[in-house]
Amino acid sequence: MDIRQLLADPALKQEFLDRVPGLAEQSQDNAGGLESLEGGQFMDRAASAAENIAEGTYVPGTDPGLEAIIERFTRPVYLVQRSTFVTPADSFPNSEVIGGQLEAGRTALERVIPSAGRIDLRNHQHDWVGTGWVVAPGIVVTNRHVAREFASDLKGAFAFRKNYGAPPVAASIDWRHEYRQPDESRFKVKEILWIEPEDSVDVSLLHIVDRGEDGEAGPSAIELMTRTEFDGIGVGAWVAVVGYPARDSRNNLADQQRIFDGIYNVKRLAPGQVTAVAVGDVLHHDATTLGGNSGSVVIHLESGKAMGLHFGGIEGDRNAAVQAPRVYQLLRRFLS
Repeated sequence: MDIRQLLADPALKQEFLDRVPGLAEQSQDNAGGLESLEGGQFMDRAASAAENIAEGTYVPGTDPGLEAIIERFTRPVYLVQRSTFVTPADSFPNSEVIGGQLEAGRTALERVIPSAGRIDLRNHQHDWVGTGWVVAPGIVVTNRHVAREFASDLKGAFAFRKNYGAPPVAASIDWRHEYRQPDESRFKVKEILWIEPEDSVDVSLLHIVDRGEDGEAGPSAIELMTRTEFDGIGVGAWVAVVGYPARDSRNNLADQQRIFDGIYNVKRLAPGQVTAVAVGDVLHHDATTLGGNSGSVVIHLESGKAMGLHFGGIEGDRNAAVQAPRVYQLLRRFLS
């Protein structure tokens, strides 16, 4: 995420300034080493930095200790348990502004949370490779780069990879994998319907079985925004990313520990805002994500509809998602 965009919301900026003393004290207690947080000048530093961040003139890296507090406060990551979201596991204070946004969208979020799952593998070097979500009855959408981990393109058809002397890779999607919850709901991926070419958007479509391993019906499809709806949503709209962040060696490990409390590979919900709508059917957002979030759904909090399919990000900069109307363009050829 780009810290220069995190306090663009006036209410969030004011809340941060009002709570700086408590945030600094809690950060010292919990983070063990956020430097230079003490002293009578800290409030002045925070106020100055907040103003510069809100104006977009702040230079990242100027005050790492303060930046760590701002990132944790403005872009937390919630746990998902029993198909609803709960506050992070640590005792760091949480934003009431963000909490209010999520509470307003709770009913819609609780409808879509069960429809996002973790893509698990057998006969593969990895136990799991990313996130997917139901986009139509029996169809799961994920990223091309996720599907490429277990699928091959054979003369225009797609098949599960085969390793020499070993059975083919098998994939399934489990709608649970929630923190400290033992329940499973595992559905076999029976077919790779489509993998978009490398020079196109990062999308793949998977066909799953009608019933889970325990005979249960699958979750409902998440509704995609239409082009008209999407074009009516501007920069600053609040969103939530639902997926499975994994510890990522490419990103700052101390930051990950602070924000994720050392808890990875389980279902999470991360609030954020739309930061840009780019050419090439791409949407940018600033929710906190990691590698396992590839294939996550980006939900518009007000409508409860999918705005995009998350596919990657650059630490300290921005996250990217395929716009929902583009996903629908690819999906419609498989709809009966």
